[in-house]
Parts: sequence; C-alpha cells; structure tokens
Amino acid sequence: METRQTIHIAPLLDDMKIGRTHIGVFILCFVILFLDGMDFAAILVTAPAILRDWQLEPKVMGTIFGAGNLGLLIGAVVFGKLSDVYGRRIGIIAGVLIYSLPALATAFADSYAHLLALRFLTCIGLGGVLPNVVTLLTEGAPQRVRGSSVLLASIGYALGPAAVGALAAVLIPRSGWSSVFLVVGIAGTLLGILLYFVLPESIRFLALKTPQSEDLRRALRRLAPDLAIGPQTQFILDSDPGRKPVLADLFHGRLAVITPLLWAVFFAETLTFMTLVSWVPILIQRSGVSPAMASLAFAYGAAGGGVAQLLFSRIIDSFGWLTTLTAAIVTILALFGLGMAELTPAMIIGLIAAAMSFATAAHNSLYSLVGPFYPTAIRGNGIGLASGAGRIAAIIGPVVGGLLVSQLSLSGMGIAMALPYIATAVLCLIFYVLRTRPTPGVSERAAA
Repeated sequence: METRQTIHIAPLLDDMKIGRTHIGVFILCFVILFLDGMDFAAILVTAPAILRDWQLEPKVMGTIFGAGNLGLLIGAVVFGKLSDVYGRRIGIIAGVLIYSLPALATAFADSYAHLLALRFLTCIGLGGVLPNVVTLLTEGAPQRVRGSSVLLASIGYALGPAAVGALAAVLIPRSGWSSVFLVVGIAGTLLGILLYFVLPESIRFLALKTPQSEDLRRALRRLAPDLAIGPQTQFILDSDPGRKPVLADLFHGRLAVITPLLWAVFFAETLTFMTLVSWVPILIQRSGVSPAMASLAFAYGAAGGGVAQLLFSRIIDSFGWLTTLTAAIVTILALFGLGMAELTPAMIIGLIAAAMSFATAAHNSLYSLVGPFYPTAIRGNGIGLASGAGRIAAIIGPVVGGLLVSQLSLSGMGIAMALPYIATAVLCLIFYVLRTRPTPGVSERAAA
C-alpha cells in the first residue's frame, strides 16, 4: 500500500530552480505586456495626427485619455476580483482579446464619439491584463527572483510604447494614423488565440481552488518532472480552503496600514506618470519639433524606460523600495530641469526622455513590490485594487493636463508634473523605513 505523501506548494515553488516552464511563462508574459504597451500608447502617438485630421482642440483629446483611463480603472478592479475566482489564465486571455478587438475597430473609427467609446472598451482590457500578469509571475517565480521577474517582464510594457512610437513615425506619413491601430489590433487578437493553447494556470491558484485535481498534478509534473507524485499525494498551500476571502481581508493585521499606503503610492505615482506619457508628443511638438521627431522622442523615452528597468531588475530583490525611490528622484530632477533657461529642442527631448525613462521604471517597479504583501486567495484583488487606485489618478491626470497644457509653459508643466512624484518619493521612503515584509495572511499562514 502506498504511503500518503504531502507536498507543501508554497515552499516548493519558493525554493525551486528556474526551469523551462518558468522561462516559457516569463516569455509569454513579456510578449503580453509588450503588446499591452503598444495598444496603450497607440492613442498617444497618433493623437497629434488625429487632432490635425479631425480639426480638434487638444483638450478634446484629454477627454479621450480620461475615458480610456476610466476603462483602465474598471478593468483593473473587475479583472483583479475575477482572477481570484476564475483564475489568472482566464483573466489574461480575456483581457488581451477585450483590448485587441476594439483597438482593431478603432482603425475604422470616423468620429470623435466612436473613438471615445472604442478607447474606453480597449482600456477595460488593458487595465485587466497587467494585474493578472503580475499575479501570475508573482505566484510562479522562485522567491529569490520574484521582484526582478516582474520588473524584467515589465520591460515589455516599456518597449511596447517605444515600438509603437517608431511604428507611428513610419506608418502615419504613409498610411495615416488608422494603420497603427490596424497593426496592434491584429497582433493582439492573434496573441489572444495563441494564449488559449499555451498559457498555463498559476499553480498556487490551482492548489488553493482544486488542491487534488488532475490539472494541478499535470502542472506540477511539467514544472518539476523529477518530483514524485503518486495517486495518494496530497497538496497543501498552507491555507484554509473552507474560508472564502472578503474585502475586509485586505485590511487584516498589518495590511490595515500597508493597503492604504499602497493605494496612496500608486495614486501619487500614476498621477505624474500618466500625465507625462499622455502629453509628451504634444508637448514636444509645441516646443518646435516636427511630428515625426515627436513620435521618435516618445520612442526614445519608452526605450529608455526598458533600459532603466533592466538595470533596476538586478537590485530590486535586494533593495526593494529604494529602487523606486531612486527612479522617482531622477524623474523629479529631469522635470524640474525643463525650467532651465534657453533649452534647445535637443535638450528638451533629452530631459523629457530621461523623465519618461525613469518614470516608467518607477511605475512598473511598484508592481514588482505589491504582490508579495498579499496571500494567494486575495492577491489578484489586492493588486487589482492597488492598480485601481493608480487608475483613478490616471483619469484625473491627463484631463487636468489637457486644461493646463494650453495655459502653462513647458517649464510650468514640468513643475506641475513633478509635484506628485515628490509625494511618491516620500511614500517610498516610508515603505523602506518600515522594512515591510510579506504579511501573514488571513487565509494563508505566509503570503505566497
């Protein structure tokens, strides 16, 4: 008779060596975030051409940005909750298709109302994908590389805008702005179909929801082929499967302090980040740079964000919140630098590219740091709501930016955008001083 064996999932995954399955999931998440970034930035790099073709005022584009960011908020909150019920895999696939199909339809939009509605729908999918990808990576990566795996995959999110900026510089003069949406919409739709066949579910989620299922056994055999798994093997996530998580769990114990602080730092950081990336092409054009060069400058800033994230990924697991603090300080200095006298167009592009690069690194590093605070049962909801706090700022920032951009000089806009990042730096310092660690959860003895 076979001896019953018990496998504890959390320590097994935390201490595991990186294998082919880890690498495969990482590559898929990188590509997902790359196309997510392309779709997000498509409206930003095409905005000057849309304004010109449709004879619209810049403040109208601010309303479109705001509607899109409302969609991001809805997607982050709703998909974060749904992923804790139905799984990370379904959340990611649904999100990719939901942002790709409206993006494809945007290529055929012929009015402001159509563009507004399609951008809103696109951003619901965009908002739902990022928290689910972060959750999947956080739950699958070994503990020693958990933060760096999220930040490295987020380089895809930074390179996506760089790619679409370069794409716009080539396509718009030849085929018009609609060609940009045609490319990103088709690419995303094809990716969503591919993910249905190749993207695995989170093992921690399977262990929580169906601890004795054949799906979990197959996933573990694929991840650890040398692990002995017999018919009588029992799997434990160190959780209480009989208790359903509730919203109050996000404020249990030390999370009563940590959760509000996370919402605050996401809000303050995103207020600057989304305003900056939303208005960069138009701000650069107003400084006397050609539309094509403005698109390329946007691409430089996005590519610089990828480089900054690559550098920070080597230290984030060791220094945590100090990495975000460093990126915030550099961004503040670059934005204040726009107030210097007699800046040449090249200097303006350099300062904005530097601000955008380190703001991108700061923004994505937050997602590397938030996941481990929450146990598996509420991780999707925790990340989704923290992201949602940022999305509220994303609604406010670009709309206010649209009102300010016609009233303030470039240096004034730089100062206005830098102020929320000062608050971000202070909050990062608070997290560092607190020396926060993954918190014992309400349905898990240790955060996975």
